[in-house]
Amino acid sequence: MKVLICGDSYCITDPDYVGLHWSEKMLAQSADIEICNLAHGGCSNAMILLQLLQGIKTQPQFVILSFTTHGRYELDKDASVFPQDFSIEEIADYQKKRYTTNNYDIDKKQLDMINQWQLLAASDNFEKLKNYFYISFCLMYLKINNIPFCYSLGGFEHKQDYTTLINGNYVENLLVEHQTNELAINLWYHGNKQRPFFHVDNDNVHTLFANACMKFIDKKLY
Repeated sequence: MKVLICGDSYCITDPDYVGLHWSEKMLAQSADIEICNLAHGGCSNAMILLQLLQGIKTQPQFVILSFTTHGRYELDKDASVFPQDFSIEEIADYQKKRYTTNNYDIDKKQLDMINQWQLLAASDNFEKLKNYFYISFCLMYLKINNIPFCYSLGGFEHKQDYTTLINGNYVENLLVEHQTNELAINLWYHGNKQRPFFHVDNDNVHTLFANACMKFIDKKLY
């Protein structure tokens, strides 16, 4: 079974901590799965949506999504790059080279402009709502296309009460219909260290997360 992973830094591996990350533990548990990981650190929920839509081209049989916080704004990095083919390696490399976000060390002038815009003009409430739209689209797309999946709200849940956000904007909570696919453990609540790159160094937490993902996969695999 080909498993596509889309997300931020909580989904990436760290070469100095081999075997600790939950995706590596999944591979250790089963020889019947292939991991295709498009996640990369610092990305936004809009970029996670792009990971999903590009990753679907590789025809995965299962998808794991881990969403991030709002307030990450996308910037062009190198508009001249494009993937040579639609392999996982090329797609992952493309997004890292093509876009960046204000979560990275970017040009000071750009960062000052973003900070000023956030402070003086932007609606923080609507920025959160946009992220709800991105997340909702991902989940609805997978459901409509009958692609099995599980997900964690990650930083979106960690940073806010999204139910209050949705109710306050008088829209339907579309996440409710997908709650049976939501993972019980959220890695954002278990650490935010610089190293490992995936922030959580607790082996038990990664084991729990891997086991939770494998339960969903096993239902489809066996």
